[in-house]
Amino acid sequence: MLQRLSYGLCLALLAGFILKGSWKTPPSPYSLVGATHAHEQSLDGKGVIVAVLDEGFDSSHTFLKDKFSSFHRYNTTNKKSQDISEALVFENGKYTFESHGTHVSGIISNLAPAVQIIPIKIEGVGGDQSFVKALQHAANSPAHIVNISMQLSYTGREVSPNVRRALFQLAQAGKLIVIAAGNDGAPLMEQPYTSSLVELAHNPLMKRRLLLVGASSYKNGTESLAEFSNFPGQFAAGMPQTYFLTAPGEHIKSAITGGLFAEKSGTSMAAPMVAGAASLLKQAYPHLSAEKLSYLLLKSARRVTIDGKVLPCSQFGAGILNLKSALEQG
Repeated sequence: MLQRLSYGLCLALLAGFILKGSWKTPPSPYSLVGATHAHEQSLDGKGVIVAVLDEGFDSSHTFLKDKFSSFHRYNTTNKKSQDISEALVFENGKYTFESHGTHVSGIISNLAPAVQIIPIKIEGVGGDQSFVKALQHAANSPAHIVNISMQLSYTGREVSPNVRRALFQLAQAGKLIVIAAGNDGAPLMEQPYTSSLVELAHNPLMKRRLLLVGASSYKNGTESLAEFSNFPGQFAAGMPQTYFLTAPGEHIKSAITGGLFAEKSGTSMAAPMVAGAASLLKQAYPHLSAEKLSYLLLKSARRVTIDGKVLPCSQFGAGILNLKSALEQG
């Protein structure tokens, strides 16, 4: 009897301990980058437009249907078509819709609820020309920011000359370009595709308007580079680190097909964190050019973890996205 009473007392004390909040709920990835601070300043992305290049979107999703532009929708297979629907893919023995573009768009909208999204669907046919068409459409659109959470090369090799020219055109049109750095867990300069992106970022024609984004992870109170994320690595003069920014990219909850929500991981999820934050920064300071937005996001990045450990540039580049600091420095 005494043992049962003691056990019951322990449970009661434990319950009281939890109710008093001594066991803290871990911060959400959105709060980690400073979204709460921005929303408290009444920033929601109103008046800012983000183009999202991806493989399809669920335009009927209740969370997103009012976010997608009604006038600027594009399909690289048929420029007269406004079909931006998700592709049907065969996975795990069954057909399912590819919800990647929907999830990416949801992340941007979570950060900037009033932002307008221009969905640009890239069909998996037509080779690099599909990328060129998508980039050209983004360049000619009213978008301020362009999110690219996909590889701009079907072969995995370096960016083709035609895609390079289209990216230059995009930068010269005044857009801030945010590109996911990839999920190979490798240094950027050790792979043809990512090393070509680093070289592009440093090209004068890019006008400092290209950001590469890696993924950070938050587990058990500790921040680290996500195991899958590509990273700058050690290289002469720190070249890969200059335009590299890290943002939460593991277990990110957002919209998926059919009006649902789910978690996904990847640098594809980290890039829209940066695009969404840039939207709020652009709303707060409408006069800022794309290169000024890029500069502020890099300069304000957090260089220590939440528990005070220094973030090495070889892994995190400029650091972890810090919207609160960017807004204060703007």
